[in-house]
Amino acid sequence: MENCCGFVLAGGRSRRMGQDKARLLWEGVPLVRYQLERLEALEPGAAIIGGDYRDLGLPQVVDAYPGEGPLGGILTALGQSKAALILAVDMPRVSAATLRALLEMPLGDAVVPRHPDGRIQPLAALYRESARAKLQAVFDRGTRRVVEAIEALDVTWFETAGEEFRAMNTPVEYKEALHP
Repeated sequence: MENCCGFVLAGGRSRRMGQDKARLLWEGVPLVRYQLERLEALEPGAAIIGGDYRDLGLPQVVDAYPGEGPLGGILTALGQSKAALILAVDMPRVSAATLRALLEMPLGDAVVPRHPDGRIQPLAALYRESARAKLQAVFDRGTRRVVEAIEALDVTWFETAGEEFRAMNTPVEYKEALHP
């Protein structure tokens, strides 16, 4: 997609994990590097939003809304690019084919994965410049939950039945992901 960049959201506190999720190893490298390299392969110019990973030599964008959650990260990304392919650091099972499919879908304000049971995953999604003002308006009204914020958008749903969008929030979930 023209004028699109990939962004890894890595600013969470990782309270339930007990350590920085972005530094956990996945296929022998820190998750944050793994996710960034996957996005970079699809959309050159990928960067990390949130956290501090300068010691790993990875490109970062300063979060314009530190401590305000992933919605602030999405807004930061949309301030950097006309379209933003967002991928949370704790979702390494999202396949390259799925990320490519998100980029190829017709686009309203966003393309967001949706499971048959109705669960959505707005942290592995594509957001277009047209989403920025709408998301900013709900952010300014105090909304921080991305699931609520995207109700203001014209969303194209990416229907998926897989579990690749499951995040790893606890040590047990991390171990299960490593050894399915």
